[in-house]
Amino acid sequence: MPSATPTWMNQGAGQAPDSVLTFRPEATITAFSGMLEGGDFVFADQLGTLYRLDSLLNVTTLTRLQDPARLLAWSAVGKRGIAVVGNSTLLGLSEKLKMDWSVDLPFVCSAIAIDPYGQYIFAADADGGGLLVNERGKKIAPVTTLRPLTHVEFLVEEPVFFGAAEHGLLGAYSLNGKPMWEETLWSNVGDLSLIQSSGKVALASLNHGLHIYNANGESTATLVLDGTVQRIACSYNGKVMYAGTVENKLYRLDNSGHLLWAAEADQPALGLFAHPLGQSVVICQESAALRLAW
Repeated sequence: MPSATPTWMNQGAGQAPDSVLTFRPEATITAFSGMLEGGDFVFADQLGTLYRLDSLLNVTTLTRLQDPARLLAWSAVGKRGIAVVGNSTLLGLSEKLKMDWSVDLPFVCSAIAIDPYGQYIFAADADGGGLLVNERGKKIAPVTTLRPLTHVEFLVEEPVFFGAAEHGLLGAYSLNGKPMWEETLWSNVGDLSLIQSSGKVALASLNHGLHIYNANGESTATLVLDGTVQRIACSYNGKVMYAGTVENKLYRLDNSGHLLWAAEADQPALGLFAHPLGQSVVICQESAALRLAW
């Protein structure tokens, strides 16, 4: 719903947002995911409630799970989603948030991703590697990685997903579970976001700022920001990027790294999701979600 612009949004640098919308769940947010083409969002809270919101953060559907979702990922077209409850229970969800299937993974799950049409799902093992399953939760192939992955995302245009470890690894993986390439990193990673139009990967590299890699894993740019960068979200074409720091600072940048807007928020950002054209960003905090639009 529309809300008054928080004071902190106008106390930074650059052009402040033109509008602010807010969503407040019943309890603390535990996970969220956006839909690149569908434009909707799904949020989970500590009571086990799942909320589906439209692009203006209006609730359109809600349901309640027996346990809160720890991880969420949704297909780009919005037809299917997945969630992890507890350490290792993977759920398949319909667009109406109904549970279609449940699988007990043989490991503690550290990250999940789903392809644009909801046909391929990857669940990462907290001890390394992971498992590819289909839209019914049936095993397709094991995945081998040099380190445990904590951030994963599918590419929209090609059958590949990218993953990063908390430290020391960035890789691209095919749908047969084999690595296409893996590169050693010399920094910790707080978040990963794909520039979908080019297959580039943006990493929030904490004390080392933002790192951009091409589709072959070669470093192409480094952006140093004030603060410890732990959140990143890119528009589809990469012309706009959003970043968040441990110190609660938020940045809106163009593809050259020039500052468009910056401010210090009142709460940490648990996650960011950029509009495909970069016109808005949804900021997930513990107690609320904010949609800032320019």
